[in-house]
Amino acid sequence: MKLNHLAIIMDGNRRWAIFNNLPAYHGHQKGADNLWNVINDINNYSFKYLTVFVFSTENWKRSKKEITFLMELLNKFLDDTISKIKNENIKIRFIGDLSVFNKKIQNKLYHINDETLNNTGVTITLALNYGGRSDIILALNKILKDNSISQVIRENDFKKFTLNGDLPYPDLLIRTGGEKRLSNFLLWDLAYTELMFLDKMWPDFNKITLDKCIHNFNKRVRNYGA
Repeated sequence: MKLNHLAIIMDGNRRWAIFNNLPAYHGHQKGADNLWNVINDINNYSFKYLTVFVFSTENWKRSKKEITFLMELLNKFLDDTISKIKNENIKIRFIGDLSVFNKKIQNKLYHINDETLNNTGVTITLALNYGGRSDIILALNKILKDNSISQVIRENDFKKFTLNGDLPYPDLLIRTGGEKRLSNFLLWDLAYTELMFLDKMWPDFNKITLDKCIHNFNKRVRNYGA
């Protein structure tokens, strides 16, 4: 069984910090650094797509202090990304409502997208201010405005209007941090995705853990309801 598209919910940054007697922002910083560790390891595998849940539409409910730090961290992560993509063949794209971010961040997002658009390596999708329900509603509104769509909407027609519409469905979803829920991530896309929930916190996730997950995935039988 071939793994072509991996999705990850990076969870447990704050709990990792608490466990290690550190302020919460240390956990978020460690988590951001670890995302690049995983991205750097991608070339060791054969799959072509990685979609990562970075920031959800619900994350805005956190304290103003934490949100401020997360935005500063995002800004730094984008600066690091702009520097690193010069030597990488990866394609980086962003999904979600990006209009809520300040212009400085938006410009960096669009710059990274444009600079990597024609790269032929792994496609890495970062979900920012993303929600699965919002994705579905957005797709429905696009369909209502599309005069070329007939009154009968088929699954494949609908998929084209979702934010990951041009990508194959994820084969495997990994969620770190011990929680066993989807948290409004890729709700349309994950219908027949294999799910793995790990107790390990995201800052501790590494290539050894990923290898074990892929080995577990390869032993599974996917019948898609048959």
